[in-house]
Amino acid sequence: MPFVSLQGCFRAVTLIVTALLLGLCPYNAEAAPRRGQPAPPFKTFSIKGQPVSTEGLKGSVVLLDFWATWCPPCRESIPHLAELHRKYSKQGLVIIGMSVDEGGERTVKEYAENHAIPYQIVMASGRISSDYGVRALPVLYVIDKNGLVREQIMGFSDQAGKVIENLVKKLLNEK
Repeated sequence: MPFVSLQGCFRAVTLIVTALLLGLCPYNAEAAPRRGQPAPPFKTFSIKGQPVSTEGLKGSVVLLDFWATWCPPCRESIPHLAELHRKYSKQGLVIIGMSVDEGGERTVKEYAENHAIPYQIVMASGRISSDYGVRALPVLYVIDKNGLVREQIMGFSDQAGKVIENLVKKLLNEK
């Protein structure tokens, strides 16, 4: 009988659950913004009650991170995003964690507090997820100061983290 690790089983179950949950979301392939296109507008509130909107983000470099507390690669990206926040927020980087958790705001608030997430977290509505064409997690969008999508990164790895940081530095230096 072949050996199957508990971690391997957990990853397989996570992938299946992600696929099923995202399969239930309305999806319009044309809605996913591409490089050079304006980021879809949204208006919502952070889990701390602060208003968050594309209108209020103009002039900033924005990193939108669509994630969930139950998603292992999403959790792996958080320390890197926290470090980006620490290094570049005073220079104009805004990171917004767009949680797609079904468990509700309380679960996300507890997770954010327990993991000391320093950037804003919002509950991404089905509309926001649909407008950004979210079909897998994590997916990150890098948006320039003019509100244009400059990159979409699906999944997370150390290499993706380096690509994101290099792009953020470049965009922060643009006029």
